[in-house]
Amino acid sequence: MGVKKNKTNKRNAKKSENGLQFYVREAKALFLFTFSLLLFIALFSFSIHSENKHLLGSIGFSISKLIHGLFGILSFLIALFFIWISISELLNFKNEFLKKQSIHFTLFISSLCILLSVIEETSPALSYSLRHFFYPESSLKGFNYHLGGSFFYFLYRDIPRINLATLLNSSGTFILFSFIMLFALAELFSINLFLLISKGLAYGLTRLIDFTKKFKMPDFKNFKIEPILAKESAFKNEERHVMLKTSPGQEMDSRKNPKDSLETLLIQPEKHLQERPSLSRKSFGEEISENPFSKFNSRTDQQDLFPADLEKPALGPQMPQYPLEVSKKKENAAIKKSIESKISELKSKNTSLVNYKLPSNSLLTVPQKVDQSQLRKDLKKQAEVLEETLQSFGIEAKVGQINCGPTINSFEVHPSIGVKVQRIKALESDIALNMEAKSIRIIAPIPGKAAVGIEIPNPLPQEVSFREMLQAYQSQSKKFAIPILLGKSVSGEWVMSDLAKMPHCIIAGATGSGKSVCINTIVMSILLNCRPDEVKLIMVDPKKVELTAYSPLPHMLAPVINEPIGAMAALKWLVKEMESRYEMLKLLGLRNILAFNGRVIDEEKEKELGKEIPKTMPYIVGIIDELADLMMVASQDIETPIARIAQMARAVGIHLILATQRPSREVITGLIKANFPTRISFKVASRVNSQIILDEIGAESLLGNGDMLFLPPGTSNLLRAQGAYIRDEDINKVIKFISEQAAPEYVIESFDSMPFDDGGMDEEIDEPADSLYHEAKEIVLKTGNASTTFLQRKLKIGYARAASLMDALEKNGIVGPQEGSKPRKILASSASSQQALDPNIDDLDDDF
Repeated sequence: MGVKKNKTNKRNAKKSENGLQFYVREAKALFLFTFSLLLFIALFSFSIHSENKHLLGSIGFSISKLIHGLFGILSFLIALFFIWISISELLNFKNEFLKKQSIHFTLFISSLCILLSVIEETSPALSYSLRHFFYPESSLKGFNYHLGGSFFYFLYRDIPRINLATLLNSSGTFILFSFIMLFALAELFSINLFLLISKGLAYGLTRLIDFTKKFKMPDFKNFKIEPILAKESAFKNEERHVMLKTSPGQEMDSRKNPKDSLETLLIQPEKHLQERPSLSRKSFGEEISENPFSKFNSRTDQQDLFPADLEKPALGPQMPQYPLEVSKKKENAAIKKSIESKISELKSKNTSLVNYKLPSNSLLTVPQKVDQSQLRKDLKKQAEVLEETLQSFGIEAKVGQINCGPTINSFEVHPSIGVKVQRIKALESDIALNMEAKSIRIIAPIPGKAAVGIEIPNPLPQEVSFREMLQAYQSQSKKFAIPILLGKSVSGEWVMSDLAKMPHCIIAGATGSGKSVCINTIVMSILLNCRPDEVKLIMVDPKKVELTAYSPLPHMLAPVINEPIGAMAALKWLVKEMESRYEMLKLLGLRNILAFNGRVIDEEKEKELGKEIPKTMPYIVGIIDELADLMMVASQDIETPIARIAQMARAVGIHLILATQRPSREVITGLIKANFPTRISFKVASRVNSQIILDEIGAESLLGNGDMLFLPPGTSNLLRAQGAYIRDEDINKVIKFISEQAAPEYVIESFDSMPFDDGGMDEEIDEPADSLYHEAKEIVLKTGNASTTFLQRKLKIGYARAASLMDALEKNGIVGPQEGSKPRKILASSASSQQALDPNIDDLDDDF
């Protein structure tokens, strides 16, 4: 009895111990599941919310920030793996299995983090897309972020001398860790890599053999794949049942010879289709092809683009109908009809642009990156110096977020309560002295933030790549009608805008500040993204060297204009084109160019209007370099058409870009400035020039070499950015690529050779109404004196009549406009003066 009781007690103790172990394991699994779920929520909330709106409060925000900093975007995958482990514990999986899978998962995550670090370094466009897909911009402020985590980026790039980028280079690191990742992934999911590779090789070799048999190449006739097929059959113990249909009433079982059946399955069907005779030779009992294109598989029939109708069999009773064959006939006819219609539509638009392709990004060079491994330490030291400097002047403030741009570093300073912003702004020179900076710019306060921005030059400036910016624009979903790609802001964001929404822009800057490079960047952003039938260009280049290379492009309406008279004629032509486009919109009852290009074309209705109306209306961009030179020659003849275009031309798709190196009030007049809401300013000479171009000071303290202040449309907040740099060889490559595809089709052969009066918007000059006009004209040309009081004395008339005579002379181009207290200029030619002095010569007024 005692022995039985002992055995019973041991059994009960063992049961209780097993039950306790079960409850402990279940509790651990539930705790792990809860922790994993909370971790995933914290990570997800960090990616879409700020600290104040985080779902798990400040603790969850701090933990998720740490994990995101260590592992980057793979943090979500780690949280999901923990959830899977907790579920496995609940299902009572073996501990050895979980340990093995955990080791493989750790190896997989580590190798993938290294690969993401390589992608971040070598492909900025893809890195930008991934970063903004997983995290909004707001969650990355003040956060040292890398795609694969800071630790793995440190192993790849930041370790001095022994980092992976130095030892193996980017390509070697990518290949090595790709194989490690594939091995870990295969072990994680128990995939036999040898079987997978053998299958891939077998499939590739069979396709190669099919290809050689199709073109009857004798080199591979004796090539055999039996060894690989035998190895594959050894991996699978199950019996293969391959049923290959040879005719409507016959089936062949492949179980007799597995090797032959497998070989037939891999190779024979293509051969079976190619060697099939035509349908016209078959009888009712023979095999019927289900491929309507089998008749055209031979090389002699490949010249026909679309197959003709299949012939019906000549022998036997009526053939049964096959719906698949009939549907393919109808589908091919529909495809043929749609292709022909599209080709005819393209030819009707522009024959030279049927096969036009936009230039590729590969035409642009990839810039060399500067090693900025020591920049983080320098930024921390600068932040400490900045806080000590403010503290020495009695200002309590803390440095918050630090933005590292290509040439400018921005520090966000949070002053304590009660500190006036003007006190910090008044210390601009003292802060520059203590920071050992060439010049600084203080934004007090930053719009939308409770902070003061202090911008300091980067000791290691980096070139902004136009190629990377172009790739970033082309990868985003939002597209612009006329894209303008400018550069990169202080916070590292790309500065892009749409000229169709600006709608006009003024660019100002001193010599050597980057103004001409900016103009070339704008032109290249249009050429690389817009077809010639979408955007047309008119360029004015008085210097004759900056924009002349763009003349052979099909985008140009006329060769590049180099003379002031040609610029006047071009502006007046633009005014006439604007009025013509408005007249077309009026006839069709449309409001703007978007409605015109998107309308449903009714050819009969448009013919009844009595005016030829094009199918589409391209945008026109006028670019004028060195506006000051044109304003010095004839300010009124330039200012008036510019003002008219700026006021009215937006709705019809005409936009202007003006550039000048002297932003004075005589060049950028009030009339021009009021109609150009978008401005770009590079380094200027004085504060007065900065106030003229931007209505604010700050442009005088820029660094030059592409450092700009950009005033976007619809806002008064200035955006500081570093302009993108594009090389002359890149411009020449793009121009050559475009010119080889299409020839220029000039609407105007040359504005420079066009007479000024013929290219303008004015009509023929009417005969003056005043009978004293000819006498007043002779007096002015003989004496060379053009003033109202002088005519009043000579003609013995009143002041009002003399003033109206002077206005008529100015309108007809005899005298120039009034310039304050200076005498008017005599604009008539020497032939006109000789005619006025010689009464035998016919009167000049007959020419008007």
